[in-house]
Amino acid sequence: MSDSSEGPSKVNASTQTSRIIGRGRKAAPDVAFELWLERGLHKMYDDIAKEPIPPELLELIQRDQKKDPGSK
Repeated sequence: MSDSSEGPSKVNASTQTSRIIGRGRKAAPDVAFELWLERGLHKMYDDIAKEPIPPELLELIQRDQKKDPGSK
């Protein structure tokens, strides 16, 4: 009785392990690309993102927020 309950557990555990390893191998290039992309985007756009929002744009946003939501 205990053999049958241990058998599927061992099979499932080994199957899950091989799936994780398989994913890890496939995911490594994706992780490297994501890191490269994130660093590149930060390098290009961090200075721009840190700039203050122009008052004209803030005014447009505030006017839009005051509009009736049902008028769209």
